[in-house]
Amino acid sequence: MSKFTIDSEFRGIAGARAYHAALTFVRSIYYLPMICPERDYFKAVDWFDTLSDDDKRKMLKIAIDDGAMLSEDEIHALLLFAKDQNNVPLGKESVKQLSAFEISEVLLDVCCEIFKKKVFFFIKRTSRKDAEIFG
Repeated sequence: MSKFTIDSEFRGIAGARAYHAALTFVRSIYYLPMICPERDYFKAVDWFDTLSDDDKRKMLKIAIDDGAMLSEDEIHALLLFAKDQNNVPLGKESVKQLSAFEISEVLLDVCCEIFKKKVFFFIKRTSRKDAEIFG
């Protein structure tokens, strides 16, 4: 059981930033062909969506442990939705006191919570053609 609690209300710009940071881990799973059975990115996202919450957690743990790199701002965007055991939000100063393993644990917990939600700004794409802006 994690010693951190996760705020499950991913709203506004902060929520959008956290969601897109979490998608970085999904993209990194796509680049691991021994893990992800799909070679088309949009099909890989659809595949990820079909996984159970437990399997999503396993896949995200692999992505985090195998070194998908987020920028410092992306990490803080995710950590913004976590609180410590005293119910205090994790800020830039308190994060300095966490070990790399604790940070990874929190990132995983926040990402799992994000992907449990039907996030309002997620547009489901099923093919590269659907994503084309210029025809």
